[in-house]
Amino acid sequence: MRTNIRFLMAVTVLLAMTFGTWVVQAQQNMPGVQGSPSAPAGLSFEGTVKKVNPATRTLEVSVEPLGLWRRTLEVTNGTQILTTEGRKATFEDIHQGATVKASYEMRAGQGFATRIDLLPALEPEEGPGQAWPTTH
Repeated sequence: MRTNIRFLMAVTVLLAMTFGTWVVQAQQNMPGVQGSPSAPAGLSFEGTVKKVNPATRTLEVSVEPLGLWRRTLEVTNGTQILTTEGRKATFEDIHQGATVKASYEMRAGQGFATRIDLLPALEPEEGPGQAWPTTH
């Protein structure tokens, strides 16, 4: 009986160690996220603002071009918001469709923005179906 209990405990510890390592690696490899779970204050990503909620002072930012990975960030009075020229901006200056670089920290499962940089809008690229303008 003791042998079975020891065996089950050993298997449980092994599974916990394997699963724990996998979770840490998955968090470190999330697209658009820099940093690690041991350094939550250093998290940052670049993305497109999908939703601005003035009532709750939150932003929903999409990281990937397809918008599959989104992060909701709460903007506090301590959040530093800057334009591309380095000038101070306000929460009201952030609009849907804007490109931002957001630094944040996680507290109680919620992302709190520490700094938001408003980046210049990306210019549309010429695609294969787009022709050069012609002059007559």
